[in-house]
Amino acid sequence: MNKKVLISIIVIVLLVVGGITAFILLDNKNNNTSNSENKAKDILNNNEKDSDDNMNNDNKILVVYFSHNGEQYNVGNVEVGNTAMVASYIKEYLNCDTFEITPETPYSKVYNEMLDMAKEEQKTNARPKLKNTLSNIDDYDTVFIGYPIWWGEIPNIVYTFLESYNLDNKTIIPFNTHEGSGNAGTYSDLKNKLTSSNVFTNGLAITGSTARTDKGKEETISWLKSLGY
Repeated sequence: MNKKVLISIIVIVLLVVGGITAFILLDNKNNNTSNSENKAKDILNNNEKDSDDNMNNDNKILVVYFSHNGEQYNVGNVEVGNTAMVASYIKEYLNCDTFEITPETPYSKVYNEMLDMAKEEQKTNARPKLKNTLSNIDDYDTVFIGYPIWWGEIPNIVYTFLESYNLDNKTIIPFNTHEGSGNAGTYSDLKNKLTSSNVFTNGLAITGSTARTDKGKEETISWLKSLGY
């Protein structure tokens, strides 16, 4: 066997092995993503509380969140949105109720199309209609409110929720996902809007890509502990 043939064989073998390795790694990543999303869905869809967890006996807590699934910047296509992932960590840790803000007209799952819709809503100061309603807001003393940052702002659909319910005298704790803008000043926006509520400005701002990892869960729990939970 001449030297050129041997080198060709070695190159082919390396390419095959590399391809198999890459496939295995990608498959494992997809499986991990699927598992984490499935767990988040189970947590968010489970309305039965653990009777052994007394964390919320003295202060009823609700986690309200708006989250976009489908195509995500720096993440890919997902079934469970980034903000929903964070909401699932909060619900699991606090053993509390959740309410998902759902628009009557869904936002496009195509990322750029969704951004166009969001920009148009901001220009017109729109208040998109809610598909679902919450009948027992008076039962809660503390409301966590979660959302993604769209064009440096709180999505307009979240304002629809805020203006649809009486949040006076409640403690409001914001959290958000982003890809570089932090909270974009939105915690102050909430404080200025909800003048009759006790709005925390030390919320949690976490990147969407981090929100989908164990690190994101750890950061969420550390933040909750820093608040005294």
